Amino acid sequence: MRRALRALAVILAAALIGLAARQWLIGAVRIAGVSMADTLRDGDIALVAKLDYRIGEPARGDIVVCAFDGREDTYVKRVVGLPGDEIAFSEGQLTVNGQPVSEPYVSSLTDDFQITVGEGEYFVLGDNRAESYDSRAEDMGCVGRDGLLGRVRWILWPLDRFGGLE
Repeated sequence: MRRALRALAVILAAALIGLAARQWLIGAVRIAGVSMADTLRDGDIALVAKLDYRIGEPARGDIVVCAFDGREDTYVKRVVGLPGDEIAFSEGQLTVNGQPVSEPYVSSLTDDFQITVGEGEYFVLGDNRAESYDSRAEDMGCVGRDGLLGRVRWILWPLDRFGGLE
């Protein structure tokens, strides 16, 4: 009887640790759509590090799971602008604070735009700019700090694409 209770306690503790890790440390996201192509493809499953933004700050270029105010869904996008940045896209070139930015991961271009990112906000875009619904849309806008739910770190599935993201 004692052995059974001990085994049950170990199983229960492992389940609680697993649930806590999934809630606060790591998670997985299935990519739906083509807004992050070719970096992430429709149907990919990726590992999300939730702790990254609980203890650290987002960096330009991070791929994030984010939630926009007033929307139920979550989105996977790339951080392009940090608080206070002046972002512009003109004639095929993205500039941040007047400096050109190399974006080898971008699979399509966008219309010209210009924005100054507010304090406590982040400007996010999909890598497939022609097919991405992101911070450029008036009804989306920038993402608040609390809207950054985690950093996408690894492609888990399909196995032929398994590996870390840069």
